[in-house]
Amino acid sequence: MAIVIDINTFAMVFDPANKNHADFAPVKAWVENRDGFLLFGGTKYKEELFQSYRKMRLVRQLKDGGSAIEICSRAVDAIEVGVRQAVAGTNCNDPHIIALLAAAHCSLLCSRDKESYPFIKCRDYFPKGTPKVRIYSGRRNVSLLQRCSKDDIKNVVP
Repeated sequence: MAIVIDINTFAMVFDPANKNHADFAPVKAWVENRDGFLLFGGTKYKEELFQSYRKMRLVRQLKDGGSAIEICSRAVDAIEVGVRQAVAGTNCNDPHIIALLAAAHCSLLCSRDKESYPFIKCRDYFPKGTPKVRIYSGRRNVSLLQRCSKDDIKNVVP
């Protein structure tokens, strides 16, 4: 599998000094060992990611090392428009995450944003044919970290 890491969990995954790192260290090892891939893409996600030089540099290093894969921003942004319309009037603040998961056909999200879980789990916000999303929120979910192939990921930027 590949994984989308919500920006609010980035430090938990990649910063050993973070108090929650122990719960997320398996994700870091899984990505760094290239058993899985970190996915990123879409205008909004990249804006959030690149607000921090450290995150930007980390993703660039992972991408150069073959552990991170960029998803076509046009594909993500097109899906995000529909998701934004569908969640209008709700407290969903992550339509860009739903769109990234859908565009890549990714079935794994790393997040601790419990408010977003009902929206991530709701199949109505995803185009037909996209896999059901599971959420890695701590060490108890380590079984979700399965080895995957790049061929399973859609809308990859060459």
